[in-house]
Parts: sequence; C-alpha cells; structure tokens
Amino acid sequence: MRNSILALSLILLSPLVQAQQAPASTVQLTESRLSYEVPTLDVPATVYSSNNTELTSGVDGRLHWVAEAGTLVQAGDIVAELDPTPLKLQRAELAAQLQRATLQADYFQREYQRLTELQHSQSIALLQLDKAHSDHQLAQADAAIIRARLAQLDDQLSRTKVTAPFAGVVAERLRQAGGDVSRNTPLLRLQDIYQLEVRAFIPLQYLRYVRPGDKLDVSNGLKQQQLAVTALIPAADAQSQRAELRLKLHKNNSDWLAGEMVNVKVATRDSKAAVTVHRDALLLRSDGTYVVTVDEQNIAHRKAVKVSEGSGDWVTIDEGLSAGEKVVTRGAERLRDGQAVTQS
Repeated sequence: MRNSILALSLILLSPLVQAQQAPASTVQLTESRLSYEVPTLDVPATVYSSNNTELTSGVDGRLHWVAEAGTLVQAGDIVAELDPTPLKLQRAELAAQLQRATLQADYFQREYQRLTELQHSQSIALLQLDKAHSDHQLAQADAAIIRARLAQLDDQLSRTKVTAPFAGVVAERLRQAGGDVSRNTPLLRLQDIYQLEVRAFIPLQYLRYVRPGDKLDVSNGLKQQQLAVTALIPAADAQSQRAELRLKLHKNNSDWLAGEMVNVKVATRDSKAAVTVHRDALLLRSDGTYVVTVDEQNIAHRKAVKVSEGSGDWVTIDEGLSAGEKVVTRGAERLRDGQAVTQS
C-alpha cells in the first residue's frame, strides 16, 4: 500500500520536477501596467460635402447657358442663364397697363375732389359723390394689382440668372443649352468642396461613449486629424444596429476630398483604470487565453486571463492579472509551468 502511494506521488510530481530540472529558458519580459488609456475601435467612414444640391431656375423658359462641369464658383456667381425676352415683353405690357391704371386713378381722384367741393353747395346728389369715390378706389386697386404682377415678373426675371447659393464646384451638368425647361427642372449639381464633414455609422453599444463636442481621431491613411463631433443621430434599424455620427472638417482643408474613405477611432468603454499587457504576451489556445508570468525566483507560471478591448499594441485584461507583474512577451510558447527562466 505504501509503495502504491509513493508511486502515485512520484507520478503527480514528475511534471513539476521535470520543469524544475529543465534548463532555464531565455525569454523577453515586460510588466503589465495600469492604464487610463481608452481602447478604441476603427470605424470606416466617408467624407461628405456639407452642401450638395441640384439647382433649378424656378421659372419656365429656354435654357441659354449652363456652366461646365468642374467650374469652380463662389457664392453668388452665375452658373446658368435662361432667355429673359418673353418675360421682358410681359413686363413692358404690364408697365403700360400700370401707366394707364395710374392715369385713370388720378382722373377719378380729381373728379372726386371736384364733386366734394360741389357737394358743399348742395349742387350734386349724394349718390353721385359716392360713385365717384368708389371709382377712385377701384382705380387705385387696379393699379396695385398691376404693381404686384410687375413685382412677380421682376422676381421671375431675376431667376433667369441662376446663382450659386454657396461656393463649390459644378459637379455635373444635367441640362444642355438650347432646350426648354420648367421651373422645377434640375439644371446642374453644385457640390461644396470647402465645407466638408465626416459621417460614420458606429455600433449602438459604443454610442454611449461618444458625446457632441468630443474630439475623435480621423485618418485617411496619409494624414490624421482630431475632429469635433457635431451631431449624433441615434436612429438605427434592427439589422444594422448602427447609429450615425458626424464630425466637421476644418474649412478650406485641402487634405480631404468629398467621397473619400476614412477611419474614425471610437471609444469602446469609459475612461477608467485598467490592467493592460502587450499583445505579444497573449497565448491563444482552444480552451482560452493565457499569459506566462515570472515570479521573483524567475519561475514561470501560466495564468488564464480574460481579455477585452485593446488600443494599439496593448490590450485590457479584465481578469487573471494584476498591474506590475512580469509577463513573458517572447519565448512563452515553449515554457512549462514552473520552469526557470532567464531574461535576455
């Protein structure tokens, strides 16, 4: 019986004895550390123009000229023209009608004043005086109607010259000169290339870590900037489970182009102290994730850890490791638990 117990003890202790008798393995070490750095996730995003619209004339007519695609314009520059001749002829007709209505109103005014003076001497009937007063008011109303129609024509005439509402580039010419167009026919597409914004769709679980005004890192592979969050749109469908955020690019920034694909770094948790370790220290196995620590006697110990988000070369350890422990970053794969190590 005693021999059996002794044999069993030797079998159980043999791996530890072998590890202790094995020659010391040379490894590279680093320390786990306490970090307040927030782990981030790279979210694909796109650069958009703040202003991008199709321009119409707002008036019917024959298209006389449209700016070519690629034309750079400033706010207020003319980008398209319609033939104003029909509207000018209508205005000339209305101007003549206004002159006639004004003359008629002046005549009825003088007639009303004359009859008013005669009414004091009781030389006319009161009904005749009322009719003169009514004729004068009707003539004034006719003149006012014609003035309003003239103002409408002046507005339509001003619309025959289509102006750019903002500075940008003619991205597309939608109609050619020479054809008739209606007031709601798109003539060209104007795109703002000076006021740009980044739009990203982030997972809903990370939306709580982003607030308007936060500065996020945005990169296009060649250049990186910190941009402020200008809008959060927490509206997502059941499939995407993503919400939109927008960041304003600095005005007249030539390093970014509308339509360009970029990446936005979004925080994946609140800022708090967390134990972090270099990615090279992780041993990924089918039954979990491990690290190998080294104690003060230079003995290796394998520990199971629970890993969460990372930032750069460092990952957060939620369970299984404390800050300040020595962790093997090179040579951990060949180590056995309890084996002696030396630092290279």
